Amino acid sequence: MRGYVELFQLGKTYQTPSGPAVIVEGFDLNIERGEFVALLGHSGCGKSTVLTMVAGLNSITAGGVVLDGREIAGPGPDRGVVFQAPCLLPWMSAYENVALGVERVFPHASPAERKATVEYYLALVGLGDAMHKRPRELSLGMQQRVGLARAFAIAPKLLLLDEPFGMLDSLTRMELQEVLAELLRKDGKTALMVTHDVDEALFLADRI
Repeated sequence: MRGYVELFQLGKTYQTPSGPAVIVEGFDLNIERGEFVALLGHSGCGKSTVLTMVAGLNSITAGGVVLDGREIAGPGPDRGVVFQAPCLLPWMSAYENVALGVERVFPHASPAERKATVEYYLALVGLGDAMHKRPRELSLGMQQRVGLARAFAIAPKLLLLDEPFGMLDSLTRMELQEVLAELLRKDGKTALMVTHDVDEALFLADRI
């Protein structure tokens, strides 16, 4: 039975001087609409490779990925990605970092509608009073909150999380897990997360 997201016989092989290196082979996974699935595994097992292929940031060697009835062929706004590092543009404020994607994805919305969307998600992650600060003025945890707001604000069909709290201390990590859980509760987003943290997977995911 097919899901809202379908990974079928997904494979990734890199060519090396000593021959082909098979990183992922014959991986199948179906995810239902609104479901949160965690890929749990040790470092180097290929889980992040799967995620980057689903994101369209890494070419697929074999098989494919279907999202809402359409096979993906590269990156797109139907997928929001939160990386381990916040990856913010340092010369832009938190507001501008989130607004950049919103303006590209919703070009026909009015400026007031786009402004309301950006402010809503920044407030939701707890940055209502810090949205005009630049990344250097924000802690790593606050920067990752911006990353979460940015991913949700473009209203993606699928949220992809690549060990999003892996660089944070344990207290900040727990705080942001709660923030993510609340965002998912409000938006009912379909999500795929990569992690090596068993407790994190058990806390957030519907299925591991």
